[in-house]
Amino acid sequence: MEHIVGFYVVLDKAWRSPFKLQSNFSRKSALYVATCATLGFISNQFDEDVFIDKWAITPEGRDYKETLDEILGEITGGE
Repeated sequence: MEHIVGFYVVLDKAWRSPFKLQSNFSRKSALYVATCATLGFISNQFDEDVFIDKWAITPEGRDYKETLDEILGEITGGE
């Protein structure tokens, strides 16, 4: 459960408000940030040749976040 929540928090933050690569949040969540980036769920690539200093959610990350929304909803009995 801890890992599901960890991934969800990173994806939700990247979706709502992309966060700096070297922010305190990035450091404290390093395992989940690194894993999400490796799996292509977040990226700092803004355009084909343009990279920025923030992590943002990718289309694949949005899909995975939706899956996590469903899982967490079932676990917590939410809607």
